[in-house]
Amino acid sequence: MYVCLCRAVSETTIVDTIRGGATTVEAVGQACAAGTNCGKCRTSIEFMILREQELVSLAGREQRETPP
Repeated sequence: MYVCLCRAVSETTIVDTIRGGATTVEAVGQACAAGTNCGKCRTSIEFMILREQELVSLAGREQRETPP
């Protein structure tokens, strides 16, 4: 599914960009151009960044809670 219609950037590309280290909407834009034209998708990109950060946090928490 396209998140950024102006630049034809898919959700998969944005998630891959975030997982590759982009932690801000601006960094995502620099890496894949999403959110750099009209800006309507910037809120969605921000949500995706927060979602990915939460997933990483939960994964880390599960690793700490797993007994050796």
